[in-house]
Amino acid sequence: MALCPKCHGILNFWNVKAECPYCGVNIPNYDWEASLDADAEKAEKSWVKFRRFTGNLKSALFGNVFRIIRFACTFLPLVVLILPLANYTLNLPFYGDWSNNFTLLDFSMNTLLSLNWGSLIGLMASETLGSPVSMLIISILLTYLAIVFGVLNFVFVLLKAPSLKAGANIVLCLLSTVSFATAGILFTSSVSQIGATTAPFIDGSVQFGLFVGIALFTLNVVLNVLINRSFKKQRKAQA
Repeated sequence: MALCPKCHGILNFWNVKAECPYCGVNIPNYDWEASLDADAEKAEKSWVKFRRFTGNLKSALFGNVFRIIRFACTFLPLVVLILPLANYTLNLPFYGDWSNNFTLLDFSMNTLLSLNWGSLIGLMASETLGSPVSMLIISILLTYLAIVFGVLNFVFVLLKAPSLKAGANIVLCLLSTVSFATAGILFTSSVSQIGATTAPFIDGSVQFGLFVGIALFTLNVVLNVLINRSFKKQRKAQA
């Protein structure tokens, strides 16, 4: 059921003419100037929002030298995918010694799916090797988690740029830093404890790639803290 915009008379479905049957006003053209002004105002507000969105996006990513450096440094930590995070030597029955460097890219492509995860999970229940094997597996998972946080950091750089915010990026980069540092500590402790048992099947140490990852994510934390302060000033100026 519709109403006449002028006299508010009830318009039935058989009232198909443009004129109101009660007051005779042309309904489609009634108060067209006010409607046109309202549409123009809506269009202007939408345009202002769009201009602010694109302006903030450009400013957040490329507004000055520090913001450009921050955006470039968002990608740098991904270099740890090809850097050696650790080296290790496996001493397995019937296979002898086997040494290799642990890089995330190589491990993901050549080792991850071929591992006997059932046996590793079984070792986690062992009284002798349970604790160090658990720490070893957790250290590997933490390196992957650090990269996931790094990728999310890039996503949030883009998502939060129009609103001029970097709080989520600080948290994600901090989590990546902590994940890498914890992974190194757990790996070192795990190898040490396994070496002290009667079945020292693995030996190794952390490599420079882990420290590069920690340094790059720490750099991102610092940059995001500084940029977030300038974002706050910019948001106040726009308010």
